[in-house]
Amino acid sequence: MSSTREELIKTVVQEFAGEEALEVLGHLKEDVETTDEVIATETGMRLNAVRKILYKLYDLHLASYRRTRDKSTGWFKYFWLLEPSRIHGILLERKLKVLERLEQRLIYEGQNTFYYCKNNGCPRHTFEEAMAQTFKCPICAGHLDHDDNSEIIRILKKQIELLKADIESG
Repeated sequence: MSSTREELIKTVVQEFAGEEALEVLGHLKEDVETTDEVIATETGMRLNAVRKILYKLYDLHLASYRRTRDKSTGWFKYFWLLEPSRIHGILLERKLKVLERLEQRLIYEGQNTFYYCKNNGCPRHTFEEAMAQTFKCPICAGHLDHDDNSEIIRILKKQIELLKADIESG
């Protein structure tokens, strides 16, 4: 596995599954199965914590497992594999979610007129909210002035355009 791909996987795992997941990730291989018990022993982590992380990695489609029944105990035994090839699907899914949120924000910005207070830290308000407050800031009682959001709209359109190009390029 290339170091760039490895770093990408580590970044995604850390973001979605937490810092402890990186330690578990270090004990998963893409061509050799291992069990949760072995990972727990090697890492010194509690078995339940390892299992929880493995299931998070499974939910992310970065790990897969094979289940067998132990003939002597009757318990199921899970053999885990790393699935690094699925990282691109995860990133595509993430990009599509971000694109959806940007498009929703663009619609919101385009459909509303906003007002703001010149005092720092006070939030923007829609026309309806500002009118209900008689154009007085509900935080500091300052006057609410019209906020030209054309720059926000321009930036959102540019980000959407860049993200769509990135998604299309694969």
